[in-house]
Amino acid sequence: MAEMTNIAIDSEDLKEFNEKSGMSMTECIKILINSVKYGGKLELDPFWSDENQTVLREIREDAEQGRNMHEHELIEVDE
Repeated sequence: MAEMTNIAIDSEDLKEFNEKSGMSMTECIKILINSVKYGGKLELDPFWSDENQTVLREIREDAEQGRNMHEHELIEVDE
């Protein structure tokens, strides 16, 4: 049985969230609940950390200026 829950979110924050995430708040909350339900804990993807986003912005700015100063390793993913 589904339960209704009400939360108050600033309208500008919600608008920005929807634009940046590409998903609704309801979808986000369902993902959060299932992550904890099936994984036993909440694990945030380190890709979205402030530190990593800062590095990615710097790399993008360098690339836009024609500077390719960043090395990286190829990460192969088994499918």
